[in-house]
Formats: sequence, structure tokens, C-alpha cells
Amino acid sequence: WRLYRDRNQAATYSDKIGTIVTNTAYSKDEYRERHYEYNLHSVDVVATYKASWADKHHFQALAGMNFESRRTTDLTVDQFGVGNMSLSTFNSVNDDTYYTISQDITAYKTLGFFGRINYDYLEKYLFEASFRADGTSRFADGHRWGYFPSASFGWRFSREPFMAGTKSWLADGKLRFSYGALGNQQVSDYSYLETIDLSQLSYLFDGTGRPKYASVSDPVSSSLTWETVGTYNFGLDLSLLDGRLNFTGDYFIRETKDMLTTSLTLPSVYGASTPKENCADLRTNGWEVQLGWKDQFKLGGKPFQYGVTGTLGDYRTIITKFNNPDRVFSNYYVGKELGEIWGYHIPKLFSSNEEAAAYQVAVHQASNIYQRVYNMSGGGLGYLMAGDMMFEDVNGDGYINSGEGTVDNPGDMMIIGNSLPHYNYSMRFDFAWNNFDLGIFFQGVGKRNWYPSPNQDDVYGGSRLWNLYGYTLTSFISTDYKDNIWTEENPDGYFPRLRPIQSYNGGPLGTVNDRYLQDVSYLRLKNVTFGYTIPFKKSFISSCRLYFAGENLWYWSPMKKVTKYVDPELAVATGTYITSKMSGTTGTGYTMPLTLTMGLNINF
Repeated sequence: WRLYRDRNQAATYSDKIGTIVTNTAYSKDEYRERHYEYNLHSVDVVATYKASWADKHHFQALAGMNFESRRTTDLTVDQFGVGNMSLSTFNSVNDDTYYTISQDITAYKTLGFFGRINYDYLEKYLFEASFRADGTSRFADGHRWGYFPSASFGWRFSREPFMAGTKSWLADGKLRFSYGALGNQQVSDYSYLETIDLSQLSYLFDGTGRPKYASVSDPVSSSLTWETVGTYNFGLDLSLLDGRLNFTGDYFIRETKDMLTTSLTLPSVYGASTPKENCADLRTNGWEVQLGWKDQFKLGGKPFQYGVTGTLGDYRTIITKFNNPDRVFSNYYVGKELGEIWGYHIPKLFSSNEEAAAYQVAVHQASNIYQRVYNMSGGGLGYLMAGDMMFEDVNGDGYINSGEGTVDNPGDMMIIGNSLPHYNYSMRFDFAWNNFDLGIFFQGVGKRNWYPSPNQDDVYGGSRLWNLYGYTLTSFISTDYKDNIWTEENPDGYFPRLRPIQSYNGGPLGTVNDRYLQDVSYLRLKNVTFGYTIPFKKSFISSCRLYFAGENLWYWSPMKKVTKYVDPELAVATGTYITSKMSGTTGTGYTMPLTLTMGLNINF
């Protein structure tokens, strides 16, 4: 159980130089007790069997079951108007105050049965099959069980008689094929039930008391069941030149069926959130290769060992089923590639006031993109000028808009990038000589796009990329803006004419476009470790190694040409804002920390 005492609190901050603002959080003195209980019971039973015949046939079998039961109870009592905050008791409250009691009880159970068999003949033909049956209390009766088979086959072709002539250069070779299914039940414990919540108002009616009221939860789908992910994998393993050169390649097809997600967005007059259903399918095609080389030679009369390993992979995910017949591109639609970013084309910044004025006459004033410009008061800034962004009227209708917001009628919008990481790669170097060892690891992404969020979706400043184009009192102004802003003296500046609040919704920078779509591909020196193993020949110490290590020591990215204050690896992973599944987030999280470590490992 826990005790809480809350009193009035005041916070001060400075929103600009020379001013102090005081913000008071108004609340009555409060005493709260909370009692929380969590119970978990689990049972796992596994039986195995292993046998071999004539040193040729090898067989293993496994069977088992697992059960898990979880129950939580959370009881909270709040009493306001506490007379003596130094006493941890409800007896210290005034008689005319009110209290609230809330209790939350949840229970969840799973039951699973599984089995697996393995067989190989001369370690040349390899076979494995498994099966799972899982039941969960998160779905309604009749929908609680899911069944997930898996199988794999491997052929070590290098051991075939007809491959005898390759032993001088082929140490090992294997073909692999597998299929495996997994289930997903990541929904709330009672997602198939509509609930009625009883609450109490915080104010009085006619001085007679605080009335209670009931509210019904959002609609649910009672037919929810397991989401199934089935993966086909084709692989090739090669070991060449006495194991010095190694190659591994995989190609996979992953099909997600009955995906647990919300269906097409309902109109606001519906008055409730769209229920989660098994309403989507998607297919992912991907590949990954790994190539490694290791060898050694004499250096100073002692062996110098070295190795290098590189990996490269990519994947694409396409929606194959979703109830969106109009193909509204702000939601899932059949044929949509996950991560695609829709935006406008910016061919240039206006080079003169005359060009901007002619464009403003040609493009209808109802275009929402420039409303932040047109609504500016004072200083004669309420019209387009040299250095402002030119949005291309792609369909030539005199409006800059998204048409009907569909794939077939996107107006002036188009797919301009993808927010998911593609061409993930890594490179590792290892060296060892005379008890010294050195490891270097690089990691990166070859292709990824990011569009920063509008400013009003992040308190007082929004994305670090927008700076002065956002909230006028922002406390973060990066120094690398100096030569990047368009001015009459700097007509080749990357950023447009400086205007405040242009990165808000309804402003040019707050509208996703290809000019300011960022390339957040990167190469990072992820880790460097240098060590020395101190030799002990006759000692109670068996080994002693001293090492120094560094994490996140350096990175390169095209993003550095624009700003050094946004970490490309975190640009999409941080923040909370995503525009209709189309753009990235604020990029205001902390960068990957540089870490230096020194350590000593001793074994006795």
C-alpha cells in the first residue's frame, strides 16, 4: 500500500528574458491511501525423449504445457479537506468534506500445449516440426484458441558424395527452408466486453450531494481472436577456404493474418472510437546477407588474428487486406506500403516579390497551406514574398490541397518518402595479437525519411528543426541556423524567409513537403573496445583482462548538413506526434549518449 499527501503547489518559469511567470496548481489538501495487490501463478511441464540408431539416425522429441494466471487488485481512497497533514489517517479530515473510492480488478489466464520433434540422418538431412495450441481469456468463448504449426528442413549438401571434389575449397554448405507461425493476443484483458463505469461528479446539485452517473465504454468486437504471423524462410549457409570465408543469406516472406487493429476511421458524429477488430492482412518481403572473413598471420613471431563481418538487409511491408474501399491515404489501404509519407512538391523558393505576387493571384486563397502567412498582422507580412515556399499546383486546378484525400484523387499530394528504416547494415572488425584485442563495430541505415512534426504538438518549441519558425518564445535556437536562412543577401539559403508560427498546422512548414523532408540515413561508430589480457602462468588467478570501451563515439548523416541537434537514429523513434500515419515526430529526445567505460575482469 502507498500513502500520498498533496498540497497546493506553485511553479515559476521564465518565458522570455526579464519576465517571471507563476503558475499555481489549485487543489484541496488531500490524503490518499492506495492498496495494490498482484498475484501471478504459473505452471510449466516439459518432457523430453532422445534416441540414436547406428550412429546415423538421431531423434529428439519434446512435449509440454504451460499455464499462467494473473490477478491484480487496486483500491484507492481519496479524502479532501485534511485537517492535519502530519497524520497518516482518515480520522484527521473535516466532517463536511467528501471522499472518493475507486477499485480496479483485472484477471488474465493463458493455457498452452506444445510439442516438437527433431530428426537428422548423418547430420546431413535435418528436419524439425513443432506445434502449439494456445488459449487466452482475452477473447470471448469460441474465439480463445489459436493453433500455430512450424516446420523446417535443412540439407547439408557439402556432405553428399557428388560434392567430394569441392572439399579443397568448400568446408560446409547447407540449404534451409522453414515455415513458422506465431500468435499475437496484444489487446486489453476485457477487449471483447462492453463495460459500464460508475462515477461521481465533483460538484453539488442543489446542495444535496454529489450525484453519481454511469457511462458505457466504446463499442467492441465480440469476435476478436488471435492474430497470426506466418513466416516462410529460405536460407543458404556457406563456409569456404577452411572456414576463413563465411556467407549466410536469407530471404523471407512474412504474412500477417487477422491483424488486431482499428478499421476505417468513423465520422466524428459517431461519438465513439473505432473498435479494434481482426480487420487487416499484410505481407512483408525481406532479405538479409552476412559475409565474414577471418584469418591469421605471423607478426613479430606471434600470431596476428583478424576478422571482418558485414551484414546488410532490407524489407518491404504491403497491406493486402483492409476495409477502405475509397483508399483514403491517411489510413491503411490495400496496396499501401507501411511507412509511406504523403506530401507536397516544393520546386523552389520564390526568387522575387513579383513572382510571389503572381503566384498568390494564380492560386486560390482558400488553400489552407498559406493561412499562417495571410493571417499575419502588422509589418506588411500578410502576403507571399521572395524567399517563401512555392507549393506546386500539380493538377492545375488553382488550389493547393489534397483533393479527396484518396489514392485516386490526391490533389497535389504524392508519395515523397518512407519513414521506416531500409538497408540496415553493420560492419565489425576484430583484431588480436600478443594478448591485446581490439573490436570496432559500425552500424547504420542506408535509407530513411523523416518530416518533423508541427510545433503546436510539442510544448513551446516543437521540433528542433524549426526553431524560430515555430513558437515565438522558444527557448531553443540552434547556432547552425546562421547561414541556412533565406535572406536577400543569402538567396541560396536552405530554410525559407523567416516568419514565426509557420511550422504550425496551416503553415507552409507545418505541411509535409519534399523540400524539408529529411534524409535520416546514417553511419554510426557504435562501439570500440580495446583490451589486454595479463598472462598468469603460476598463480591462483586464471585470467585477468583490462579493457577500455566507448559507445556512440561518432556518426555521419546527411542530416548534419541541415542541423547537428537532431540525432538521425532517434528522429522517428522519439516524441509522440505522428500525422495521420504519414510523417515522423518531433526529434526532441536526447541524442544517443557517448559512453566511456574502463573495466577489469578477473577469473580465479
